[in-house]
Amino acid sequence: MSASISTASSTTSATTRPDGGIGLWSCVAFAVGTMVGAGVFVLSGLAVERAGPAALASFVLAGVLVLLSALSFTVVASRAGQGESGYAYVGRALGGYWRFFALWAFYVGGVIGVAFVLGAFGAYVHDFFVDGVPALVWAVAGAVVLTLLNLGPADLIGRAETALVALKVGILALLIVFAFIHLDRASFTPFAPHGASSVVTTSGLLFVAYLGFNVVCSMAPEVRDARRTIPRAIVLSMAIVVVVYLGVVVALLAGGITTYDEASVGQAAENLMGSWGGVLIPVAALVSTLSAANANILGSSEIMVRLAVRKDVPTVLGRMWHGHPAVSVLGGAVLYVVLLLTGSTDSVVSLANVAAIAAMAVVNVGAYAAMRHDPRGGVRLPGGPVLPVLGLVTALSQLFFLDWVPVLVGAGLLAAGSVLYLVRHRFHHPVDHAALQHEVDHGRTPGVRAVGGRRRVQAQPEASAG
Repeated sequence: MSASISTASSTTSATTRPDGGIGLWSCVAFAVGTMVGAGVFVLSGLAVERAGPAALASFVLAGVLVLLSALSFTVVASRAGQGESGYAYVGRALGGYWRFFALWAFYVGGVIGVAFVLGAFGAYVHDFFVDGVPALVWAVAGAVVLTLLNLGPADLIGRAETALVALKVGILALLIVFAFIHLDRASFTPFAPHGASSVVTTSGLLFVAYLGFNVVCSMAPEVRDARRTIPRAIVLSMAIVVVVYLGVVVALLAGGITTYDEASVGQAAENLMGSWGGVLIPVAALVSTLSAANANILGSSEIMVRLAVRKDVPTVLGRMWHGHPAVSVLGGAVLYVVLLLTGSTDSVVSLANVAAIAAMAVVNVGAYAAMRHDPRGGVRLPGGPVLPVLGLVTALSQLFFLDWVPVLVGAGLLAAGSVLYLVRHRFHHPVDHAALQHEVDHGRTPGVRAVGGRRRVQAQPEASAG
């Protein structure tokens, strides 16, 4: 990491894992797999339509705004003790409810994100392969398949996810190479045909494109040398995704198309790479959207398991079946299918943003507390509490660019989580909890299996903390 964002060496030994836990690049791959999905194929075209070539600036601005909050995540995660969740410090600094609230908000955001990426999956199948069947039918079919997959053997899902991430990033890298080969075709003037304000308003839409870096925080108990690995994984994954998004926007501008929509990346690829590119990139879109949807389901499942083992929600929600919290997976499926049937792309994206903004606000406050009261405990940020304050302000400011209906619906979903938190003790089942604790102690949770394959993580006595 850079000199300005350092980790106090005196505090890292407590979390060093000698038993071969999850490493840096596995964490990066899982985070990138979550972020590079529908955003790169759907939002890139919509961004250019709204802001013109200035979409480049919109992606950079959105990335910087999210990075401010991502830095707060590095601060919080670096202060987690051995076997603790990456959000444990939020609970110590602000109280257990706020740790729960951040996790619940990310759970909700992950489930909503599934609807967004499956909507893009349906659109690409319809526009490039089978136009005789409505896109919505393909989206719902994808939802059914992924739900069933996430009720099956977890190890198989982990191996599939790793392969999908490598494939989609490789194909996108090839598209970007062709974009720069034909860079002379791109027109960057007028840079902001819809005015400078379009840069800011479009960045609000793109906020969701960078969400996913947080998934590794939930797996902190199984991450090798978590206090160093998690901050580095967050920053590295963000950097990789920014480069990918900017490269795809350049490809759109060089692709010789005049109107931009959700399918523009495929059209640009055909113009840049020939007819084979017009097939390869839509295939990559299908792979990417399914991979991102699967990663969101896995990440949400991991969060629910951690919440249930902490007794922050009724334990039945974490009851494991084939390595997955079946009740949570099915409940999430109901929500993302309903959103597919009733919501537009913009409304679903806005709803995901509401959940993410709420979670990031809490983590920024936790990082502020860390910089004020525990400045040497882990990652140190330049300016102390200044960056967490900026992260908080910029995250909350995004709410002003959203329609009030998604804001209210998002607030209702977050409130539903608070109700679960209040009644959690009335629905606590000791047998469920003991079985779940055993799975957590032996590293058999969905996210851990996804990045670790069949390797079993040695049980740690503190595994349920945080």
